[in-house]
Amino acid sequence: MSYFLLNLFLAFAWMLINGSYSSGNFVIGFIVGFFALRLSQPFGLKTSYFKRFTAALSLFVYFIYEMIVSVARVMWDVITPTHLSDPDIVYVPLDASSDVEITLLANMVSLTPGSLCLDVTEDKKHLVVHAMFAPEHEEVIQSIKQGMERRILEVTRG
Repeated sequence: MSYFLLNLFLAFAWMLINGSYSSGNFVIGFIVGFFALRLSQPFGLKTSYFKRFTAALSLFVYFIYEMIVSVARVMWDVITPTHLSDPDIVYVPLDASSDVEITLLANMVSLTPGSLCLDVTEDKKHLVVHAMFAPEHEEVIQSIKQGMERRILEVTRG
């Protein structure tokens, strides 16, 4: 049984014990179950579940932060009389190799205001991105690689 399924089981058990079947109570049960599993390490087995879960949480928080920053940046560019944008198309070299990793990265880039994933090259080595603020290509490339791609790889590869 995987630790994730065991964690879900503990969250549902928490809801049954408390007699409240709300989403908030499920989240509390999931968190309590996570820490209970982390402290007990059931069956004495080592697993990457805890590392991947914290990496997924880090990815989620980072993505929300990037969304807020880019929304503010695009909004400021729209409401001010001078345009600060310097749009360009950037080829981002990929360390991600699987279809899931590339798709997740492309979708997260596209969901962030001010950037849009246009294509993936045939050899899956580059992501073609249209960036609204790209005065320096290296800055955009490093932002994507050190931000989203690194965190996605931590989740998928452990």
